[in-house]
Amino acid sequence: MFADIALGWNSDSPLECECDHGDDDAYFACGRRAKWRVTIDCTCGENHPRTVELLCTKCLRTAREDLGEESVTARPL
Repeated sequence: MFADIALGWNSDSPLECECDHGDDDAYFACGRRAKWRVTIDCTCGENHPRTVELLCTKCLRTAREDLGEESVTARPL
């Protein structure tokens, strides 16, 4: 039953980083191997929803620099 839900996801293949390296017109995934499950909490005070992404180490470092460490929580995959 789980195989039907997974929709082609293969547990043996590495997960790719979901960081957007595209421009305003199109999404372009990073493509590196994801090593972190990252939760990003908005700190502006307007109750924006939490975002969860799979990121490589380089994109995680960039996210922490851009967003501040208090809003980024990372757990290894």
